[in-house]
Order: sequence, then C-alpha cells, then structure tokens
Amino acid sequence: LGDSADKHAKELKALKDAHDKHLKSLEDVQAATAHHASLPERIDYLEQMLGSSADKHWREIQMLKAAHARHDAAHGGFSKELEALKAAHEKTATVAERLDYVEQLLGDSADKHAK
Repeated sequence: LGDSADKHAKELKALKDAHDKHLKSLEDVQAATAHHASLPERIDYLEQMLGSSADKHWREIQMLKAAHARHDAAHGGFSKELEALKAAHEKTATVAERLDYVEQLLGDSADKHAK
C-alpha cells in the first residue's frame, strides 16, 4: 500500500507540474495578445486609412478635371487666335510684293536705276 501511495503521489505531482506549465504557457499567450489590437480594431483602422485615401484621391481627381476643363477652354481661345493670325498672315503681302507695289506707284523701278 505504501508503494501505491508513493506512486499516486508522484503521478499527482507530475499532473500538478504539467498543469502549472500549461497555466504559465496560457498566461504568456494572453500577455502577448494583450498588446495586439483586436480584429475589429484592425479592420476599423484599415477602413479609416483606405477611406481617407479614397477621399483624398477623389478630391485630387476632381481638381484635375477642373484644371483640364480650364485648359480646354484656354486652348479653344488660343486656337481661335492662331486661326485669326494665320488668316491675317495670308492677307499680308510679302516684302517683295510690297516693294513692287511701291515701285509701280512711283513709276520707278530698281532696274531703271541700274541702267
């Protein structure tokens, strides 16, 4: 009966030691997870960051669209001015044509002076 009691005491002590070891491991896991954000907290953070980023990009796109519209309007005005300049240039005589006209008006030409 003494050997059986000793055997049971050793088994009981081994079980208590294993229990204490598991309890310590559980406490370590709980301590490690206490410093981490919960899954809902992490999802909230990601949604906040993505939402802020999406809002920022939307505002930037709207600003780009407005700048593009202003650029198009200005380009249209410049295009009209360019066409007006081209039309005016087509109506303008060259220097040689203008000189010929002046010589005809005066009845004189550079060829006569050369003779």
